[in-house]
Amino acid sequence: MDYTGVAGFSSSSAMYRMKVCSVDEMRRIDSEAPKYGLDHLLLMEDAGSAVYSVALEILGSVIDKKILVIAGSGNNGGDALVAARRLHAAGAVVRVAFIGDPGRASDLTRRNLEMVLSMGIEVSFVREQSEISSLEKMLSWCDACIVGLIGIGLRGDVRGIYRDVIETINRSGRTVISVDIPSGIDGDSGAVRGIAVRSTATVTMGLPKFGNILYPGYQYCGRLYVSHLSYPRKLLEGVSAELNTPIPLPERVRWGHKGVFGKFLAIAGSRYYYGAPYYTSYSFLKAGGGYSRLAAPKSVIPYIAARCSEVVYIPLEETSEGSIAMNSYEAILRLIEEAGIDIVALGPGVSLNSETQELVRMLVEAIDRPLIIDGDGITAISKDPGRVKGRKAPTIITPHVVEFSRLVGVDLKKIQEDPVGSLRSACRDLGSYIVLKGAHTMICYPDGYIYINMTGNPGMAKAGSGDVLTGAIAAMYGAGYRDPGAAARMGVLIHGLAGDLAAEDLGEDGVTPDDILNYLPKAVRILREDPGYIVEKYMPRVV
Repeated sequence: MDYTGVAGFSSSSAMYRMKVCSVDEMRRIDSEAPKYGLDHLLLMEDAGSAVYSVALEILGSVIDKKILVIAGSGNNGGDALVAARRLHAAGAVVRVAFIGDPGRASDLTRRNLEMVLSMGIEVSFVREQSEISSLEKMLSWCDACIVGLIGIGLRGDVRGIYRDVIETINRSGRTVISVDIPSGIDGDSGAVRGIAVRSTATVTMGLPKFGNILYPGYQYCGRLYVSHLSYPRKLLEGVSAELNTPIPLPERVRWGHKGVFGKFLAIAGSRYYYGAPYYTSYSFLKAGGGYSRLAAPKSVIPYIAARCSEVVYIPLEETSEGSIAMNSYEAILRLIEEAGIDIVALGPGVSLNSETQELVRMLVEAIDRPLIIDGDGITAISKDPGRVKGRKAPTIITPHVVEFSRLVGVDLKKIQEDPVGSLRSACRDLGSYIVLKGAHTMICYPDGYIYINMTGNPGMAKAGSGDVLTGAIAAMYGAGYRDPGAAARMGVLIHGLAGDLAAEDLGEDGVTPDDILNYLPKAVRILREDPGYIVEKYMPRVV
């Protein structure tokens, strides 16, 4: 398929870029628009026309279709009222339910309400909770509804009549198209503020907000569409986040040997933790890496080697608890130097043994190669993050949100309230790349620039999946993404894509780390040969 007509997609670079913004950034863009001669009434007309276009796509012909437009008093409601006019002009049977006091409507929304009334479109005013029954009747009457109730100006939890309206919409079972963001979703975190509209589709304006992309907000959006309105591209330059999209995979040279495609060392494993070292070291090979070594306690190596003969094993001395002993320190550093290791993973399944934890901290400081810190390694550095700050070589840290909370010393609830701000602050402070794992994993650079990944599914939420990710990131570095940020981004992308490919064939519930690992080659092939597939499947549609 030709993607050159898709906004942001270049056939020459195989790159598609879509920025994602905060609520404050969107307000800044909107406030500066008049400097370019863009009247806000024109932007509202753009927004309402985009909603109309999506309604046409979802409903087909709108002639004689019964459509209810639910509008609030803010500009979000004004956008919905523009859509009401456009649908009426196209032959739909349109009714409007205006929620709240029309006397408190914004100037732009008031002007559009006056136009709607002058066109003869029926408008019902729902000011009090006692009038909700009239809304229920209108929802029973309609084929679909457009909701512009509460936009990104939401503050606190949804209460009062607005809560009742959203409950009524959700009970109706109708096709729902939300304007900009589902009413009740926090625009910065994606959190549900008490209650939120469950949408069939959402048309977001200007740029997607974090609340459109992060869960659970993304789930409430349904199919996500983006209208860039008439904003000049210059206004978007200062936005420092975007969706994680394909970067062209470096050529796999025909005359290359195993060393050309990366020499990897995983320092991992302990007694009772056999999966973490196996998945970390083997996924490197499955994702395209060349030479994988595993340094692990000598007693566990025979069991892993029996399962995976492709990895080269380095047996290490161990503690009485079966973890890597401190006296392995010099041997590890010597191996890294003598073998010419390109990238190191440290921590998967090494245990919480105090001696091993201190060894990890010492290695973090001493290893002079790009380093991926995962699992128990994150626990180790959480006790002394300063060990990371002093590193000269790049560091990639791969926590889930609980590990991240320990790492930065911030309460989990505060992180969930401001995930983007918390992540940016930590990356700048630690001078590291952080892969914050979860549904729509975020990859943040040391300067605070964030990429949000769209691949992956709930079936991947199993022990061992993160170890596969660590090996995949290392493989992307070995395969030629010598920028550690690009390696982290593409490692996350193919890891999620492999999980999705497995889920398509096997079903989400039964996906295991072995399945993710075994689908990595197919995911890498898609990245190399058909990046447009990823764009088409995972990116919001531009209207």
